[in-house]
Amino acid sequence: MKSSLNKLSRSTYIRWIILFFIAATNIWALKNPGLSFIVFLAPLIFVLLHSFKLFGKKHTFMIFGIIILVSFTAEYLGVHTGRVFGPYYYNPSAKVNGFLWAGVPPLVTFSYISMGYCSYVLSRIIFGKLGKLTGSAIAGVPIVAAMIMTMWDMSFDPIASYVNKIYTWYEGGAYFGVPFRNFTGWFLESLIFFLIIGVYLKFFAKAKDYLAKPSRLFLAEVIFLVAANAFGTLSHEFSSPTMIQQSMAIVALFGLGMPVVIASFRLLDANKK
Repeated sequence: MKSSLNKLSRSTYIRWIILFFIAATNIWALKNPGLSFIVFLAPLIFVLLHSFKLFGKKHTFMIFGIIILVSFTAEYLGVHTGRVFGPYYYNPSAKVNGFLWAGVPPLVTFSYISMGYCSYVLSRIIFGKLGKLTGSAIAGVPIVAAMIMTMWDMSFDPIASYVNKIYTWYEGGAYFGVPFRNFTGWFLESLIFFLIIGVYLKFFAKAKDYLAKPSRLFLAEVIFLVAANAFGTLSHEFSSPTMIQQSMAIVALFGLGMPVVIASFRLLDANKK
């Protein structure tokens, strides 16, 4: 028993070290392009460790595999047809992208995994459904998670494309140069993999596979990661000289801030029951 407690304490300690590192790199951006992969890698490691504990290793690999398959397919179709998000291409000279495979940087799937997992768990916290989904939560959790994912994209897409030149929109769009279709595409794409994850967990995961009673601190880790990302955008862009960057700070503050606040109070209320 003592060994088990020590192991749990150690794993929690490791996850929080990673979280504080992520928060630090969100506030003080890495200037060396060669180290930019850490921005993708650190959140991936965190959600992997967190999901191992919440869903178990087997289900974690399936969940992440679903996200990778759907997101890479959507990005591939988007780059080559323009039908999912609107016509765009990844800039091969942007070192943050890493190498391109069929026009798509594999590193982008790391972001989908970390953003997708956090959005999904955040939605479960809001609904108060951390085990098997039942009732309206079967549809509600994926829909809210997809909305959080889309809002997350709204807080950085114009900066990534028009400020940092990570990718380029051929025809521009109404949202600071980003087409409306990009956000409907993000919502539908993420809704698809959240629904598939929900179906998979419903039919293949047993109640004993879930962490029985996740602690408030354990669930707060996901909330902290989303909040750190929003605060990083806010701290970088609020005092920036351009309208795009200041607007993204507002979107991050209120758009991502809302689910963070709701989930935080949900945790506090759940703890009192």
